[in-house]
Amino acid sequence: MMRRFLFVFVLRAVMASCLMVVAWPQSARAQQETPVTLLADTVRFDGTTLTASGAVEVFFQGRRLQASKIIYNNATGDLEVLGPIRLTEAGGNTIILASQAAIDSDLQNGILTSARIVVDRQFQIAAAQLDLINGRYTRAARAVASTCEVCIGQPVPIWEIRAAEVIRDDLEKQIYFNDAQFRLFGVPVLYLPHLRVPDPSLERATGFLVPVIRSSSRLGLGIEVPYFVTLGDHADLTFTPYLSRESRSLDLRYRRATPRGGYEINAAISRDSLVDDMRGYAFLQGAWDVGRGLTFGVDLRTTSDIAYLVDYGIYDGDRLPSRLTLSRYGASGAVDAEIIEYRTLRESEVAIADTLPFLIGSVRYETRVEPANLPGRLTFGLSASGSYRVSDADVEGTDILRVGADATWQVGTIVGPGITLDTRAAIDIDAYSLHQNSEYDETALRVTPAAEVQIGWPMVRATRNGAVQVVEPLLQLGWSQTYGGDVPNIDSSLIEFEEGNLLTLSRFPGADRRATGLAGAVGLRFTHTDSDFTASGTIGRVVSAAADPDFSQASGLSGVTSDWLLAGHLSFPKGVAVDARAVIDETFGVTKFETRMSIDQPTYGIGAHYAWVIADALETRDETLSELGLDARVDLGSNWSAEARYIYDFTAQEATRAGVAIAFENECVRMRFDVSRRYSETEALSSNTDYGFTVGFGAFDGQSGCRR
Repeated sequence: MMRRFLFVFVLRAVMASCLMVVAWPQSARAQQETPVTLLADTVRFDGTTLTASGAVEVFFQGRRLQASKIIYNNATGDLEVLGPIRLTEAGGNTIILASQAAIDSDLQNGILTSARIVVDRQFQIAAAQLDLINGRYTRAARAVASTCEVCIGQPVPIWEIRAAEVIRDDLEKQIYFNDAQFRLFGVPVLYLPHLRVPDPSLERATGFLVPVIRSSSRLGLGIEVPYFVTLGDHADLTFTPYLSRESRSLDLRYRRATPRGGYEINAAISRDSLVDDMRGYAFLQGAWDVGRGLTFGVDLRTTSDIAYLVDYGIYDGDRLPSRLTLSRYGASGAVDAEIIEYRTLRESEVAIADTLPFLIGSVRYETRVEPANLPGRLTFGLSASGSYRVSDADVEGTDILRVGADATWQVGTIVGPGITLDTRAAIDIDAYSLHQNSEYDETALRVTPAAEVQIGWPMVRATRNGAVQVVEPLLQLGWSQTYGGDVPNIDSSLIEFEEGNLLTLSRFPGADRRATGLAGAVGLRFTHTDSDFTASGTIGRVVSAAADPDFSQASGLSGVTSDWLLAGHLSFPKGVAVDARAVIDETFGVTKFETRMSIDQPTYGIGAHYAWVIADALETRDETLSELGLDARVDLGSNWSAEARYIYDFTAQEATRAGVAIAFENECVRMRFDVSRRYSETEALSSNTDYGFTVGFGAFDGQSGCRR
């Protein structure tokens, strides 16, 4: 190491005497601005020729040249480099390997023989001769390009491009092929007089993306050919023509980033044999910082008909929502506002769509303070909500507007032997304006005072093997009462009884209904944590002074005494987890049950979920819901993998969704084949089987972001 440093010092002194200033010959001013550093085991200089050998390294303007020997002629400026040669460009994204080279002193121009270019560690170009031109262009003659690994056991790559000439533009990040052949397993399959592809190190470039072949039982065999267009640094546009036996479509995706956010537009127009008229859809999504910590969001959606989104695999929800949102969240307060427009996609609701809530809005402002002269925390809130229906019919066309204010004082403390005591006092004031409903007064004022206390006693112990266990008995007692006029129940018809609201006084999700009378809850929480597994569980029930008719039977809260709530979680370090929740009545009948099991391993994964809910007229469910879902993935080895998914409806005694996919992926090629089946069959929607096949070639497997 000391010997190597000494040669560097001698080299600097010799080159300084030749006015080199530790640089290859240039003007004296340029020499000082762009010096070249040379490291070598042995250096000789006879006044004209400089010879460096043994682990030679040259550093110049971020480039690094490694070779076994270099010979520099001071009189002619010629630089001869003997290999093996390794030239690394600034940034390290491009590496050139060669056996021999003749390069100018600033490493901008030269000729390399038996050379190979490796771009972004993905794409390589091999050529008999490589020309460096002005530090920008690299020209390869009689070249072969591929991302596939080539070795003694696999001398022929899966795919390759052979060309008489390949030119790489390092500034524009483009690669040009002239007189080229595309080969699969060494067999020519396509002749290309001229071909341009983006450099793999380029993140965005105008050009074609990977085509997708699709076969649908409703639309037939078709192909998508996405074309991506850059519109500056902050926007792009993707055109995706889709051609099949039964359809002609054009997809458009426009994305734009702005200084305060960004947005994306997805849209399509189609002409197919399924419907006589032109069909299409448009989605707009975006979010912006509008100042003062507020975020404005937009999610607007529209479609020509209820079946279009399902036919083309875009969206399969029951309702199509459009939203405008405004929000701000902080440590001391929050603002959350939302306007939602709903369009039903259920065929059974088309005839009554004008009686369903068409426009729903809500806004809430909340702030929290901790007064110095009072214990606990005060929370104040202002809110408003409303819903609008298109129908002018009495009752069925009810429109409603609510404005409200609330205040809550909450104090938490620990008393005695670690007993937690939380007390809360609150008041809610709501004013209503109703239209087109003769069953209620046009205006109503409601006041709901409430008070409650929650008691917990967490008891902790450590076992002999180091596990930590916590058992916490829970008790809650509260009272609330609503005074004032009656209003229809719009926002509190669906209630979930779960761990999060076991100790909550009001379990209604909205403001139209609040808890009434004296009520209490008892429960028990348990957790176990050690290196082998983690387990937790909750059991509890609610007792009320009187039954509330606004609770549905399926909620488990309809009686004076509620059904039992049981919930649990179990997980193991090796990726196995089980979650379950059940609501069970006095006769041990199951009111509601849901569970999820998953096994997540590096080479495989399995997931299963099951849901059961009894029929309930208040929740507009005529039949018991019983559904099983399965999903799985497995690594098949040798770069192959497979996925599967399945959903079965036990009530209808038929599958609703099924799909399977198989994929191959390595550094050279990516292939995926998938089959999916939707079994629903109505007058507007038909069952459909979809087949898809995609192929990507190494570094050029860009994602189109298209809808299929």
